[in-house]
Amino acid sequence: MPNYGTPSVTFVKGSGTELFDKDGKRYLDFLCGIAVTGLGHSHPRIADAISEQANTLLHVSNLFITEPQLEVAATLDRLINTENDQPGKILFQNSGAEANEAAMKLARKYQGIGKHGVVSAYKSFHGRTMATLAATGQPEKHEPFMPLPEGFRYAEWNNLGSFEEAIDPTTGAILVEPIQGEGGVNNAGNDFLQGLRKLCDEKGLLLIMDEIQTGLGRTGEWFGFHHADIKPDIVTMAKGMANGVPIGAVWAKSEIADAFQPGDHGSTFAGQPLATSAARETLRVLEEIQA
Repeated sequence: MPNYGTPSVTFVKGSGTELFDKDGKRYLDFLCGIAVTGLGHSHPRIADAISEQANTLLHVSNLFITEPQLEVAATLDRLINTENDQPGKILFQNSGAEANEAAMKLARKYQGIGKHGVVSAYKSFHGRTMATLAATGQPEKHEPFMPLPEGFRYAEWNNLGSFEEAIDPTTGAILVEPIQGEGGVNNAGNDFLQGLRKLCDEKGLLLIMDEIQTGLGRTGEWFGFHHADIKPDIVTMAKGMANGVPIGAVWAKSEIADAFQPGDHGSTFAGQPLATSAARETLRVLEEIQA
């Protein structure tokens, strides 16, 4: 399908910051798979971790627990909850869109019937599934796929008054990125994020931070919201989490996470051993770099 507007180049190898096409031509990769291969192509430690896991246990149903899964969940909780005063729980997914979809579904379950609405920002980007597309504040992307799921409203970026006006009695959550990427490189001011936290507290709303592109060290802090010294209720992540192996995750405060009960949400491949072993080694390398 002509879905990506693919250029004529065909890559066959990657090493560090470089890609090589089938004719041996070398390219300096500034795209990094769209913010994915943050540690470079074919990182030896991650390649070894993938190989070792593939030769040990490739896949098991997520009805069961595996060691890489537990270790990655514990690490992510520690990196998000730096003050160790609001422990949370992790739900693994396969991508950023899946993580945002699960986060909004969790918010609905926690808030209850009648509080299903989400307010996000104009120029935002949260994914291409039907619900994440509806949360994306770019009307031109909506038009070919109407009607979209209802309950989504939009507010002006970095404008607390606009967000407050967008809230109605059905609103259950606010969903924002620390830095908008798709709509331009638009940084959220610390005062704005702190104001959103206060607004959510006053209105009984959940604050969901979409850290899919900004998380795991890409802004100089482990997560973008750390710059504003706030504590979200739910955090989503993916992209560079396993340096190229598909994986995503949702972190939520424990009391919110417990709203999901068996059968409420699931995925065949989410959190499987191969992906979480790659994520485990990626996080180990990142922590060594940050140290």
